[in-house]
Amino acid sequence: MAIFGNFKQISLDDLIPLLKSQRGSLEIFNLDHLPRVTLYVESGRLVCLLLAGKPVDEVRVGSIIGELLKTKRGSFEFIPGVSPPQRHPTGWDLDSLLLQVTTIADEIGVFKGKLPDPDTVFQLISKSAPEDRRVAEFWRQSRKMLIAGASSRQLSRRLKVPLNHAGYYLLKLQQAGLVEPVHEEGVAKRLSLAGRVIGVLKRRL
Repeated sequence: MAIFGNFKQISLDDLIPLLKSQRGSLEIFNLDHLPRVTLYVESGRLVCLLLAGKPVDEVRVGSIIGELLKTKRGSFEFIPGVSPPQRHPTGWDLDSLLLQVTTIADEIGVFKGKLPDPDTVFQLISKSAPEDRRVAEFWRQSRKMLIAGASSRQLSRRLKVPLNHAGYYLLKLQQAGLVEPVHEEGVAKRLSLAGRVIGVLKRRL
C-alpha cells in the first residue's frame, strides 16, 4: 500500500501505526532542520533509519524521531516492499520507539530548569552499565569521554544529539549513581596542568 502526503495533513505519530503491518521505506523530505530521512520498517519494527542516506545509531534515532514528531513541515512517501541497502537494526519495535521518544520529551519538560549546566563536567564513577535502556546506548557511546570528564555540551557535539537530550541523559546517569559532577577546583587543576604542559611544549619547540 503506497502512502504519501505531508505533516500538515497527518503527524508522524498518527502515520506510524499505519505502517506496523507493512514492509518498506518511509521517505521524509522538505524538512526545515533535517536532511532527507528514510525509515525502513518490517513486521512492526524499525529496521534502519538513514539520515541523508547514512545509517544512524540508536541514540540519534530517538532524537531524530523526536524532531519528526514535533515538525509541522515536511512531506512523506511510503514505498512498499523496499529493503535497506544494508541492515542496521535499531532493536526497537515501533510502539516501543514512540513510547520511548514521547516519554523522554515529557521528562525533559518536567526536568526543565533541573538539567545540568551545559558546561558542567561529569565524570564516570562506576563501571556498571545503566539498567534503563533509554540511557544505556548513550552511556556506551559516551563512556570513554566520561572517564576523562565531559560536559553535556561536549557530548552533544560528539554524539550529534540535541543539547537538552545530552543534559537529560547525564542527569539520568547521575540519578543512577554512575556519574558525578567534577568540582570546579578539580577542573581548574586539570586546566592548569594542561596549560603548563602546553607551555613546556611551546618552549621546547
